[in-house]
Amino acid sequence: MDPQEFDRLWQQGQFGFSQSEEDDDLCIYAQRFALWANGLYQEEAERPTQMGVNQKMLLLAKKYFEWRTVVPKSHKDRIGERSHVCIFHIFERSYYRLKVLELSLNPPLLYLPPPPAAPTQVIREVSGVYLGEFLDDQT
Repeated sequence: MDPQEFDRLWQQGQFGFSQSEEDDDLCIYAQRFALWANGLYQEEAERPTQMGVNQKMLLLAKKYFEWRTVVPKSHKDRIGERSHVCIFHIFERSYYRLKVLELSLNPPLLYLPPPPAAPTQVIREVSGVYLGEFLDDQT
């Protein structure tokens, strides 16, 4: 795929997130965390900026670890979705939603830019050692 084709597809903005059927199996902690995380995302999605997305990502990580310290032990390290969706899954989904916002603002480079042109000014070589300037004691 050439860069113009990629840019055209990216600018169409037809990327989205589908609701997962596991959303019905959210534990009570994940439901509350999801409400907060969705609000965080919606706040930034209205007018995304690079700095705003970065701040929201940091706030999301901070809040996840705050929640992780207070939920019961059976919810702290639950990363599998076999029994229910827990706070880690909400954190992960929210992070990827913010990542898509970040990439829409600043897509990754697909090709390295050409190197800058060589300077046209010739630098003269001076033989000797420069020791500095002599200052008078008049000041």
